Amino acid sequence: MEEEVSPVFKSSFVQGAFPSPDGSLVASIQGSRLVLQDASTGEVKRTTQLSSELSTTINFLKWSPPTVPPPSTSEGGEENNDIQTSNLPSRILVADDQVIEIFDAHNEDWKAILNPGFGGVKSVDFGSSLDEVLVLSEFGLKLTIWSLKTNFHVDLQHPKVGAQGFGYRPQTNHFALLNRPVAHDMLNLYSPGSYTPIKSVELSTVDAQALKWSPDGRWIAILESASAGYRVLLYTANGHMFRIHEQPCVGLGLRTVEWSSSGDFLVLGGYDGSVIFLNNFLFNKVVEMRHTIEVKTMATDVWSEELTGLGERHYTLITPPVHIPTVGSPASDPKPKIGVSVISFCADETLVATKDERMPASVWIWSLESLTPLAILVQLSQVKAIQWHPSRGDLLAVVCGADFNDVNTTNMPSVYLWSRDWDYPRTVAVPRDILAANLWLRWVDQRAIGTDGTTEGVLEGTDLEEGPTEELDDKKVAINPIRFIVGDKERYNIMTLAGL
Repeated sequence: MEEEVSPVFKSSFVQGAFPSPDGSLVASIQGSRLVLQDASTGEVKRTTQLSSELSTTINFLKWSPPTVPPPSTSEGGEENNDIQTSNLPSRILVADDQVIEIFDAHNEDWKAILNPGFGGVKSVDFGSSLDEVLVLSEFGLKLTIWSLKTNFHVDLQHPKVGAQGFGYRPQTNHFALLNRPVAHDMLNLYSPGSYTPIKSVELSTVDAQALKWSPDGRWIAILESASAGYRVLLYTANGHMFRIHEQPCVGLGLRTVEWSSSGDFLVLGGYDGSVIFLNNFLFNKVVEMRHTIEVKTMATDVWSEELTGLGERHYTLITPPVHIPTVGSPASDPKPKIGVSVISFCADETLVATKDERMPASVWIWSLESLTPLAILVQLSQVKAIQWHPSRGDLLAVVCGADFNDVNTTNMPSVYLWSRDWDYPRTVAVPRDILAANLWLRWVDQRAIGTDGTTEGVLEGTDLEEGPTEELDDKKVAINPIRFIVGDKERYNIMTLAGL
């Protein structure tokens, strides 16, 4: 494995730097400037001075969602759905708690400023397109949707549970919102663009916690409070109740709900450590998997991180039976450290990675073909993030947070990579300038966007750096190196790995 590490870049934004959706640029805040860099070389492409209205504390840095290119036509007038090149419109949003500025990534003369006024900015992001901005005010008083085309805005009152309580229907961009104007939770549906109310439904929930559209746009899943047990409500896209899935449990119920990337499964993560797969037809239980403290099966690879006397990190394969390290959580803890907090599907949906908070230093990787745990990574430090590569389906990155009080975890910070094609997991040493306790990682994935909105590996001949290619469905596809940004609160590097 060959590593190429960029120089250290300074950052004034505690959340670090963010790659563009097409993987061509990296945006960061350096002092009072917005800086755009080439994601491949780290070369600064542009610097933009932020206005004096923005405070010295930037809270948000966001890229607009990918823009779907219009279908091109061939000489004969037929529609051509080939993959398009990635130089599509893209915008960057920078905000503090009072002011929002939006910049165009390719047009230095375009700029927009929003002043939300009373209520300030609790959270902000782009809406269904680069021409919409969603602003959630402090204390959840209102959700405002701004149109950058017309400078028109719509206020939706009494939103609930922040960003977990609203979402856009895939393909059509109808908007769904959870709110609680009085004593009952409500599901509200709005038309795309104008946000005209379509339907309002009173929910039979005690305290709804999240709303999630299925990837195919057919269903809306609403997560009930954990105090209500295992309970999730399924609604059709037009707001009709379809089914309530519930089952008895001891203690707290659901903690996490996720759709698989294809929408074939609705996956429930419980406070009892179980992961339940429901089909998307009648939402019956297909299979239930459970995080167990003891692993007995030889079919599961248990990899334990170890540290040499020189501070180098590596994995050792442990022969079952293996006891996974656990931590306790006091009964008085308002947010008990138990339950499945992460459910993450790989790009090709053959694997799913999970984390049970009883085992905060472990990552479970399940095979959806055998419905059994394929591998377990047992780290020396608590797992902070689990991220599948956006297009390379079997490649997983794990980021851990070092504990300064533990001498075993204060050595060189590392990123951990796992692939089912490898004989063993890899550790990638991060430059020592970066603090392990505040480590973060973001994949840089150079992709092109098709006219159907899908993203794929970039085809040969789209002006990428030269590299090896392989035959795939009678097309030559460039094999891009693995690239990610890694950093802490004050600095970051762009790292490139080849030979994997």
